Amino acid sequence: MADNIEKNESIQSYMNYSEQRLMNEDSFLKQKQTQEEDPQAFDQSETHSQNKQIDPMLQQNDEEQEQEIQPIELNPLQIFESKKMEIIQNCQKSKTLYTDPDFPINNSSLYKDPQKPPEFAKDIKSVKWVRPHEISKDAKFVIDFEGDYKQGAFGESWFVGAVVIVGQMKKYNEKQNKQTQQLSQQQISQLEKLILDYDQFDECGFVAFQFFKNGEWQQVIVDTLLPFDQDSKQILFTQCANPSEFWLPLMEKAYCKLHGNYETICDGHIGEGLVDLTGGIAEINSLRDPQLSKMIENDQLWQVLLQTHKLQFFMGCMNHNETKGTKNADTGTHGILENHHYGIVDVREFPKEKLRLMRIRNVWGPEGGWNGAFSDDSEEWDKHRNLREELKLVFKSKKSDGTWWMSYQDWHQHFNKFYICKVFPESWQQYAIQGNWFGKTLGGVCPLKMPSEGLPEYVQVDTDEKWFNNPQYKIKVHKETKLYLSLMLEDEKITQQPYVACNLMVIANKARLSRIWERPPNQDIVIDMNPKGDMPAQREITQYLILKNFEGKTFGNYMVVPNMIVNEMRKEEKRNFILRIFSSDKIDVAEMPETLEIQQEGSWNETSAGGKRKYDNGKENPNWCKNPQYFLNLSVSTHLKIILRRQGQVKRAKGTKIGMTICRFDKAPTNSLNIIKQQKGGGTNLVRLLKQTQQQLEAPKMIGIQRKLLIGSNEKFKQSTYFNEDVAALYFHFNPTEGPFIIIPSLDQEDRSANYKLTIYSNQEVELTKLDETKNQVHIGKWEQDISDGGCHLYEDPYEKDTSKRTWTMNPKYSLQFFEPIHITITLCIAEKNWKSKTKNTVGGMIGVYLIEKSENKITTQQIVRVPNFLPINEIQEEFDLQPTKNGYYIMPTTYQSKIHGQFILAVQGDKEFTLQALK
Repeated sequence: MADNIEKNESIQSYMNYSEQRLMNEDSFLKQKQTQEEDPQAFDQSETHSQNKQIDPMLQQNDEEQEQEIQPIELNPLQIFESKKMEIIQNCQKSKTLYTDPDFPINNSSLYKDPQKPPEFAKDIKSVKWVRPHEISKDAKFVIDFEGDYKQGAFGESWFVGAVVIVGQMKKYNEKQNKQTQQLSQQQISQLEKLILDYDQFDECGFVAFQFFKNGEWQQVIVDTLLPFDQDSKQILFTQCANPSEFWLPLMEKAYCKLHGNYETICDGHIGEGLVDLTGGIAEINSLRDPQLSKMIENDQLWQVLLQTHKLQFFMGCMNHNETKGTKNADTGTHGILENHHYGIVDVREFPKEKLRLMRIRNVWGPEGGWNGAFSDDSEEWDKHRNLREELKLVFKSKKSDGTWWMSYQDWHQHFNKFYICKVFPESWQQYAIQGNWFGKTLGGVCPLKMPSEGLPEYVQVDTDEKWFNNPQYKIKVHKETKLYLSLMLEDEKITQQPYVACNLMVIANKARLSRIWERPPNQDIVIDMNPKGDMPAQREITQYLILKNFEGKTFGNYMVVPNMIVNEMRKEEKRNFILRIFSSDKIDVAEMPETLEIQQEGSWNETSAGGKRKYDNGKENPNWCKNPQYFLNLSVSTHLKIILRRQGQVKRAKGTKIGMTICRFDKAPTNSLNIIKQQKGGGTNLVRLLKQTQQQLEAPKMIGIQRKLLIGSNEKFKQSTYFNEDVAALYFHFNPTEGPFIIIPSLDQEDRSANYKLTIYSNQEVELTKLDETKNQVHIGKWEQDISDGGCHLYEDPYEKDTSKRTWTMNPKYSLQFFEPIHITITLCIAEKNWKSKTKNTVGGMIGVYLIEKSENKITTQQIVRVPNFLPINEIQEEFDLQPTKNGYYIMPTTYQSKIHGQFILAVQGDKEFTLQALK
């Protein structure tokens, strides 16, 4: 892990335990305490709402600007107010109570399938939807938010368990420490914040709530009709212990409406409920986890509980039994109910007495209370009367407040789950960014880099072909800053899409790139939460971290990369996610623009499958130039991912690997690459120098593109590894003056057939042109000994004066046909690197090309269109402007002297279509 991530050593092992980390956040506590003492201390710290526009960051090295996220156009509360006024007007006009058309009073609102009620509902014979005043003449929406709750006919739901934890803080925090009253007001009123309107509880028969769902606060209006079991005379689901109080069953109804029906929320996760009620971050922990057990043994967990309580985060616990439900759950040892949620309202340590005590609240009535040590009737209090007085405990009261004390040791022995919900102060910046994985942005996990040991310098190891396209978000810090990151999926109970495993990476972006294009060095990876996908699929994963400025800098740039763990065995659908960021100090956040994409499809066949550039024995493969070729040009500095992927299933290509070579197109106009000569009258030396420099840096043009035949001995190029049968991927950062470039995809074997797709992802627009095979053709030929090594007609052997015995017409011949005037370029290239040493005669080893007009008679010198220009080099080029003829033309490569044999490459380029066929 990079040195710019800081974690408290006392809880280090627990932080690695799961994606939910519990922090010892002393500085966070100090900040909150400072806010109490001086409420103005944080006035200059900007607060970001959940739909805050993400500001663009400061200047960066890359050319393009980050994408700003625009705020929503219409405030959701405006929609809610409009809907509320419409309902009130309709009720006043009709003189009736509101009946919700979107959540009808029938089985469709109770069950997922109205025709097939779930097993737990089989005993419910008669359900009637009634108003609160039909249940109690003294019906009130709310009497006491801190009152107890009572389970209904279907038992306790996890959602109400979350309500228990969120709603139990008020009076206990106020009693415990009045100094924290101002601070805790934000948290103790959390339930009240969820209630948008209950003024029409009596008059119009509706109420309104809001819940934090899928990254934003969503408003829900419901009528006051509740499902009522006429046999048991009770509400089917949760109700307040006071029969005249109805805020809880109506809140539960609104939550069920948000999810479609009541049955849907019977199965769920309390952590999700905590987030939905607070907009905070929830952490679910198993006290039986081996790593957590170690924390219990070395007192780390106790320190976590103390610190979490000081921070006044919401806490709860449960004795979970997977084999039992909540309706008829057994009472465990010492009175604690199984599978019921309890709130943790106090955590105290008494060093003199060597005691660690916790105060637990039960909101489910008189049953399910602790009856062991330090319970209300425990003899332990007689042994510690001073604590009884310090805690101002009053036992044997007529009305229990539903709380008890127990030792920390008893707590972790009799409970096996505990929960924390963190709600951050308004001084913290908060972002909620909507994103999705779909198509190319469904990039999957970041693979490890391939080994490069033992590879030639020109071989570049393949990089990942997908991960880099995941959504990426830049965070810029200006000082050491504490952050919580949350990666949240849309609720599966609403979308009907099951959760999938996800990962979140944070990377130090020291190069200030607009995108992380390949796996960074390990020292730059700050966080990699779930690299192997071992975490179970869940709605949300969270991470606490501290980001610092880079050494010697006044800032630190980091990239956040969320990704889904892609299952290659199934077709993945579009997945939406919400990235939430909670920051203790000012940060800049920007969403990186998606990569630009350009694709071309092609194929290798018997004429275009030239194989790799070199054979396995190291010798050059002259057929390599037959492969398809693509010409790439840039106008500005550009990052590129070039990806070659095999398409379809072709039996003939099975077992072959794919790869590519990238080199420079060396036929660019010289005036765009070379220094321009100084001319008279060009102004001052500085002006001329600036003009000259500008001309040197101008992007070259792709004019007259021609097939690449060979890689020169001093030529720079890169080649992929040919390790994979299906994909090859290379990353480059090119400047335009380094190009244009040629991309040559190939199989590792010749004469195989396969289809492919060549894709280039980039941060700037690029120009990609495929070489037109109908106007650019190539043949690999030989001057064979005593068969086709005829030499030229100009050469005279001093020992043979008989011109009739000259052999120049024996050279290999290629038939050229076209049907309209054409400009052609003929290139002849020696395919052997040891050509000079082989010929031993510089003059005799010169090469040239005959262009001969065909006739029905034998070839004579009269038919030569132009006498060849023989040169002592390995590659020559001739250009011709030709008119079509009845019989066409011959192209005949030759050496100057006869009896010189070897391999050559003949390439012909034309501005019109033509055919070129080798003659036997």
